[in-house]
Amino acid sequence: MKKEITLSEFADELKVRLNKGKTIDCCKEELLSLADIIKEKLGNEKITVNWKD
Repeated sequence: MKKEITLSEFADELKVRLNKGKTIDCCKEELLSLADIIKEKLGNEKITVNWKD
């Protein structure tokens, strides 16, 4: 089911899924779209990351 939601709603859902240990594989396409939006609109903002392979 496709529906349009705000980025804030999407962020809230991602946080819930991650905090519950759920997979976010269901959101790969949406995460790629979010990455494009972040790059375009927030590209110079900084974030501290702890990358794990």
